Amino acid sequence: MAVPKIAEGAAGELEAESLMFFICAAVFGAQAIAVGWFLNRVNDRFGYWLNLVVLGLVDAAFVAVMVLPGHVDLIGGLSGPLVWAVAAIASTVAVRWT
Repeated sequence: MAVPKIAEGAAGELEAESLMFFICAAVFGAQAIAVGWFLNRVNDRFGYWLNLVVLGLVDAAFVAVMVLPGHVDLIGGLSGPLVWAVAAIASTVAVRWT
């Protein structure tokens, strides 16, 4: 793990930012899976809004912080938000039909 190397200056800052991004992505990914498994599969409206808002904000922040400055390529960086948009449309249709 990169944690012992964090105090090494600029390279350490980059490693720390990468580690923080990984932790955030893992936590929000686990949250999305848990909400999907326990709430969305029974068409719970709270689970719908929770995943829609939280993951939408995370994807928007990712685009603003990583994609627009050029840290991540455009195609790879926009694939996650594109999947989120398709999932948001599909889950909106599913929730509205119940």
